[in-house]
Amino acid sequence: MRTSTPSFTNLISNPIVTIIILLAVSLFLLFSPITFSSRIKTTCVAPIRPFQWATCFCSNTVSDFFENIFSSWRDAQAKRELEEQVAALKNTITGQQDALYKLQNKLHLVSKFQAENKPGKTALIPADIIGYDASNFRKSIIISAGQKQGVKCNDVVVANNALIGRVVTVNSGNSVVQLITDPSSRIPGRVLQTREQVILEGNASPLCQLKYVPRAAKLKKGDDIVSSDIGGQYPPSLPIATVVETSTKGGNLFQSVKVQPKVNIAKIESVIVLTSDR
Repeated sequence: MRTSTPSFTNLISNPIVTIIILLAVSLFLLFSPITFSSRIKTTCVAPIRPFQWATCFCSNTVSDFFENIFSSWRDAQAKRELEEQVAALKNTITGQQDALYKLQNKLHLVSKFQAENKPGKTALIPADIIGYDASNFRKSIIISAGQKQGVKCNDVVVANNALIGRVVTVNSGNSVVQLITDPSSRIPGRVLQTREQVILEGNASPLCQLKYVPRAAKLKKGDDIVSSDIGGQYPPSLPIATVVETSTKGGNLFQSVKVQPKVNIAKIESVIVLTSDR
């Protein structure tokens, strides 16, 4: 009976045989001379060296690519954070500059009024304008001073040393000021140059008008209107307006006179309330 010799393929297909062969090769390389084992390693590694180089090159290239992307994203994120910090600092500086301007403006208003008017028993209360009347028929503002600050109804309000109105409503921390341009406003005044006694009346427009100016009065463009103390409601000699137009129609007993208020309310931020013990 003939027996077949097992082929090499059949031998290495057996796991046990494969393990034994690998162990034998390992022991051979382990105990062989260094020069001999080095040559074998070099010979075995040489065919795959180009693949190793290509693998390393691709790996390094991909690694550098993703590192550059991450670095660019990180730099962009840091730039955005810095820009946000700079914008926040600019806003803070702008807010502080605005607050400083308001304080300086209040100080200037008080100093100017005290310098141009005789000292008396009147107390000066500075306040900011915090609201406007949006109605087309009334002209008023809301200021940031009220009962807590000592403001009372009928207190006179000035800006840039000129009369702009009087307090008509007082709340705890704010007040409503009726402006001289309000249609219901009536202010006793006097023409500075001619000494004519007049009544300044608002008409819900940027201009006001003078009532009861005699036909024979010699008013002209540029004449100044100041407050009168007749009636005791307003202090005397406060600048109010300037004459811009005069006309006499038909047989009217009085002239038609238009005047421009000294103060443009749209351009001021602070006012002074003149309050007294009355």
